[in-house]
Amino acid sequence: MLVRHFSRVGTEWEIAPALRQMVTASELNLAGPLPRLGPFDVVYLRNVLIYFDPPTKREVLRKVRQVMRPDGWLFLGAAETTLGVDDSWERVPCGRGSAYRPTKGK
Repeated sequence: MLVRHFSRVGTEWEIAPALRQMVTASELNLAGPLPRLGPFDVVYLRNVLIYFDPPTKREVLRKVRQVMRPDGWLFLGAAETTLGVDDSWERVPCGRGSAYRPTKGK
C-alpha cells in the first residue's frame, strides 16, 4: 500500500499525485458558522479543541458531525477527547492513539 500511494523522495515519502488530486485542505473558523461543505470522510482537528471552553467544544463537535459522512473519521490531538464533551462520538483505538466516529442515530 505504501508504494502504491506514496513515492520515495530522498529519505522521505511523498503522497502520489493521483492521491493528492483527491484531497482538499482548507482553513475555517470553527467558532463561527461553517460554510456549506462536505460531506467529509475524514476531519483532522489536532490540537484545536484544547483552546476552547466546554460549551464551544460541544458546538464545534456538533458542527463537525453535521458535515461528516456517517462512517467518517475524526482525528483529535493526543490531549483531546470527545468523552465528557459530546456523547455522539464513538472512540475507536487506533494504534497508540484514538480516532472518533459519529455514533448511529445521534
